[in-house]
Amino acid sequence: DAAGKAADQAKHGIAVGKEKIEDTKLKKQIEELLQEIGDLVVQTKRGAAPADAEAQIDAKVAKIAELEAAIAANDVAATDTPGEAAAAE
Repeated sequence: DAAGKAADQAKHGIAVGKEKIEDTKLKKQIEELLQEIGDLVVQTKRGAAPADAEAQIDAKVAKIAELEAAIAANDVAATDTPGEAAAAE
């Protein structure tokens, strides 16, 4: 019925909104990690990097990959949400 479809569409809209907020937070974390990596690279070029700079960079790159995977998973979840077909009708 129409009321059920409207409720499903509203729930879906709320879920998509929450996923977008989560994606924004994850993207901000990625930007911060990229900045930290850049800082480490500059320190390395200046000869002022910590002894474990390479390990820190590797760890940050791995974390970025995890965050990107989480964003991709959110994108898939947003497109696979039941009720979206009803919303498109």
